Amino acid sequence: MNGLDLNKIKTKAIEKFEKAVGEKLVAIILTGSVPQSAYKDGWSDIDLLIVIDSFDFDVKRRIAEAVTQLENNSGIHHGVNVISKNELLAPILPDILLDGKTLQALIDLRKYPDRLIYSCESIDFKNIYLPDNETLKKYSISNMGMFLRRNRRTLTTTPHEDKNIKELLKREIRASLIITKLAVQCFTATPQGNYRDVLNLAKSLFTDFDFGVVEDNFRIIDQWHELKDDDELLNMFRKVDDYIEKFTHYVFEKFQNQ
Repeated sequence: MNGLDLNKIKTKAIEKFEKAVGEKLVAIILTGSVPQSAYKDGWSDIDLLIVIDSFDFDVKRRIAEAVTQLENNSGIHHGVNVISKNELLAPILPDILLDGKTLQALIDLRKYPDRLIYSCESIDFKNIYLPDNETLKKYSISNMGMFLRRNRRTLTTTPHEDKNIKELLKREIRASLIITKLAVQCFTATPQGNYRDVLNLAKSLFTDFDFGVVEDNFRIIDQWHELKDDDELLNMFRKVDDYIEKFTHYVFEKFQNQ
């Protein structure tokens, strides 16, 4: 993704959310692969964290409409999370209120202030919420459970038709990468970023576990456009599902025995 495209993404997002939310818009933060120059066409989303002054029914509806317009105009899925200003600075029960993507965005924002693409006021980055070690560990292990439950719901409630199997696989590959990162965060009490770096750390932490599926995932992502064979996709799906089940329980056992 070149600089012109990135500028266009920023401009469109600011335009749509300013119009939708008005004075309640506090900030827009660009997250995910785009600011890391790791965007892959056909695989990656455009991820945004929207901060608003406060929630009400109409604001929520207008944000949803803005997201739909952005997606219709660009043809790219937008992964949008929305939090309040209080949750940006001093969330109550952050391990419950802040999901993984949001927490990672706040951690990254302190490191990379240029990911703040819009702000209606000056933000002191030192005041942005950062979890302490115990909260980070608690959040990480509980979110691993959430991804395991979500994976099971996906496989037991969604028809696996040819037209949607590839999208389902994409979702579960992402889940497998995220739970690997969460496990490393839990046992190091240190925020993690790049998935390839996370894999190397996971191998050194969990030496008796086979991470071959995660290594395969990176190859799958690089070849995403070429993947079309249904049997091949289902075989990949089985392996990713098996990894999510086995690795989550492996980590839970280690966590209990600490």
